[in-house]
Amino acid sequence: MARRLVSWPLGIGVANMEFLSGPRSVGSGSTESIGNFTQTFGSPFGSLRVRFTFGEMRGQMARRFRGWLTSLNGGANATRVPWLDGDVMSLEEAGVISPIRNQFWSNGMPWADGKRWKPSYPLVKVAAPADLGATIVELSDAFWGHSLGIGDQFGFMPFHFGVYEVTQVFGNGLYRIWPSLRKAITTDDFATLEPTLAMRLESEDGLTKNRDPDFIRGGTATVVEVFDYDVRDYFTDN
Repeated sequence: MARRLVSWPLGIGVANMEFLSGPRSVGSGSTESIGNFTQTFGSPFGSLRVRFTFGEMRGQMARRFRGWLTSLNGGANATRVPWLDGDVMSLEEAGVISPIRNQFWSNGMPWADGKRWKPSYPLVKVAAPADLGATIVELSDAFWGHSLGIGDQFGFMPFHFGVYEVTQVFGNGLYRIWPSLRKAITTDDFATLEPTLAMRLESEDGLTKNRDPDFIRGGTATVVEVFDYDVRDYFTDN
């Protein structure tokens, strides 16, 4: 039976993110030459592993939360995760001139979930293709494409699961990233500051949902990244 890829429940926010693993290396070490020159080596790899802690919930939101956790089926199914970067650059830094925030529709009404309009970060076109597993990418000179620095995080679209962090800036939109590309990119693709990942529960013990008489409190989910190519091979929206 195909595994399911379920959507993140609308309105469920994250109170805290704890990063449980980052870049590691396999086969790392060093060699020393006769001339006393030491050369180090290593191959970075690894997937993201994160523990999400959620805020207090009750009523409809609590029902949606517990239903979402149940639908993950102890790690058999995966979920789309809209990536949350609390330190993302501002809209102004991203090249949006005088962004309009918190607007209603023209009839004075918000969205169905009570939210108002908010501007999105502009997309940046990919300047050069890169293969699956590449660690160097090039973005076009538009909006924030040539303005990223070490530690900035971004992803690609459409139909691309993954988030990447800049580890070196070469200039003119050329960046070294971690992790390596989960999917090849072409000049038909775009970079985004609002990427999406696919993640699954680390195990059947990877969640908590404590309910007292008033609220669900301190709910957590420990999740690991599902690579883009595995999503396409093994998961379905049905």
